[in-house]
Amino acid sequence: MITLSIPAISCGHCARSITSAVKELDPAATVQVDITARTASIDSAADLQALRDKLAAEGYPSTPP
Repeated sequence: MITLSIPAISCGHCARSITSAVKELDPAATVQVDITARTASIDSAADLQALRDKLAAEGYPSTPP
């Protein structure tokens, strides 16, 4: 499982958008977004850089926590 810090997370809509973006890359992925901590934990077969690029393209740039 990968945990990314995503400072732009502020609400449930953000969480849904992040989950949707990850699932576009890997429909079997599991995504847990913590709005308060502004992190997303992702279990996916997709490459880390591909995940980070997809999230950045959706407006959610990330860094490892």
